[in-house]
Amino acid sequence: MQAAPKTRASAAKAQPRRRIAARVFLNPGASPGSLNPVPGSAPATVSVLSATGNVCSVSSPVNPENLSGLAGKGLRWVRVVGFGQIEPLLNIAQLYDIRRLTLEDILSPGWRTKLEDQGDSTFFLLQAPPKTGMAQKGDRLGLFCRRGLIVTFEEAPTRLVDKLWERLQEEPLPAYIAHQAEFLTYMLLDGIIDEFFPHLDVKDEKLAELEDKITDHVPTREELALLHTVKRNLITLRRLLSPFREVLAGLLKMQAPDSSADLRLYLNDLNDHIVQAWELLDTYYEVAKSLDEISQASISNRMNDIIKMLTLISTVFMPLSFVAGVYGMNFNTEHPLNMPELDFAYGYPLVLLFMACIVGVMFWFFKKRNWL
Repeated sequence: MQAAPKTRASAAKAQPRRRIAARVFLNPGASPGSLNPVPGSAPATVSVLSATGNVCSVSSPVNPENLSGLAGKGLRWVRVVGFGQIEPLLNIAQLYDIRRLTLEDILSPGWRTKLEDQGDSTFFLLQAPPKTGMAQKGDRLGLFCRRGLIVTFEEAPTRLVDKLWERLQEEPLPAYIAHQAEFLTYMLLDGIIDEFFPHLDVKDEKLAELEDKITDHVPTREELALLHTVKRNLITLRRLLSPFREVLAGLLKMQAPDSSADLRLYLNDLNDHIVQAWELLDTYYEVAKSLDEISQASISNRMNDIIKMLTLISTVFMPLSFVAGVYGMNFNTEHPLNMPELDFAYGYPLVLLFMACIVGVMFWFFKKRNWL
């Protein structure tokens, strides 16, 4: 038996719709600090990167119960991957004095990028743009930083941390950097900001292509759909980039007096990158808005031209219809008050000539008033 063909409604229902923003998983009425495992996520695994001088080593996997014995000089980076179980996360949070509310934010994927000053430590919630298409999910991680210690929480291994760990194993941190944990935090932030620029380059090319097409002719449905997609992607990038300005402002404000001048120079450079990305994003969004307005005006002008032409045609045929209607009435022609010209031999061609004269006079009038 042949299966029935899918209707358009069923096909649309089968494909999941793309959300504008990530869903925030909250249980209404739950007490603050309620922790729930992320569905589909793997159990937590712990890796530790230790850096002392020019020596950098990675231990993976590490039992969370043995983390307290890894304390020592230099830098330690504890990497927690997987939100499938709550108990390992609670043990790590208790070991490093991470607040329960902070852990709740880490487990909720819908929260925006933010910075929290927690006294002797700083907490970051970072959201990166996707690597390729905007329909994909970007890297997201929670970062807990204090002097000589970094703890990162990731639902799945992120390419940002992977690349940075590989770099640290090949090229140790410069010796003149006194605050290595803060410097690595800067490197993560700088890596996230750098990922905005490839997306902006793609949007620049698409907008230039759309500008050439839309200003040349009335946009097609495909071009309007592409323009809408570009605008929506720019709004998504804007939503992702906007909190980083607040994060950097908070970092510069809470910078410790004993921080090295080199670290402040790096933060100022990061500020330049954020400003440049924001200005490009704002420019592209304004261009997309103007192209949308031009396309709507173009469609409206085309509709006005069509309505104008139909109105002129209707206006021309109105007197012709009147004349045809008058001479289409059937009355007794023998009566002296009923159309004596109907018996005239040349009556029919004369009426056609009269109708042609009406059309000519109307076209002359329209031309004189610049309606044609």
